[in-house]
Amino acid sequence: MLKRVVVVTGIPGTGKTTVCNVAVKLAEQTGKKINVVNYGSIMVEISQKRDKSLHRDALRKSGLAFQRNLQARAARIISKKAVAVNGDLIVDTHMSIKTASGYWAGLPFHVLQLLNPDMFVLVEAEPHEILSRRHKDKSRKRDKVLEDEIMEEILFSRLMAAACAVLTGASIKMVDNPTGKQAEAAREVLKLLV
Repeated sequence: MLKRVVVVTGIPGTGKTTVCNVAVKLAEQTGKKINVVNYGSIMVEISQKRDKSLHRDALRKSGLAFQRNLQARAARIISKKAVAVNGDLIVDTHMSIKTASGYWAGLPFHVLQLLNPDMFVLVEAEPHEILSRRHKDKSRKRDKVLEDEIMEEILFSRLMAAACAVLTGASIKMVDNPTGKQAEAAREVLKLLV
C-alpha cells in the first residue's frame, strides 16, 4: 500500500489537533498505522534551537521573512519524516495565518513542493462553537475576535485549500467537528485513508 501525506487543517478552535489525536487512537485499534506531525510544533522547535523561545501563538506575530524561513525548514523536516515513517503521515497545520498585516499562506508553493500532499482535509465547526473553544483554551494566547471574523477565517482557509489543490492536484474533503463529536470526525478522516 502506498504511503500518503494528508494535510489536516482548520482555523484555530476547530479541534483539528484533537481530531488528529483521536484518529491515531482509533487507527491503532484497527491495526492501521498513521503518524501525525504538527507543523507549528516543528516551527517552535526550530525557533527554540535558534535561541528564539517563542510561544506558538507568537510565531504569527513575527516578521514574514522569519516565518517563511521557519516554514521552509519545517517542510524539509516533515518531508523527510514522510519518507521515513511506517504508514500514512498526517500533517496538522493551518491553511492561512491571520496576522496584523493580513492573511499569510500556511502552505505556500515552496512548502507544497516539499510536502507533495495527496489530500487536504478541512476540519470545520460552527463559528459560535469555535469562539467558545477559543475562550475556554487557556493554554493558547488567542486574539479576541467576533463571529463575523471567524466566518472570514473559515472562508480564507477554504480559498487557500482550493489554491493548494489546484497547485498539487490533491483532493479536498471537509469534515465537520461539532462539539462532542471528535470521534465521528476522526472516523471521517480515517475513512479517507482506507
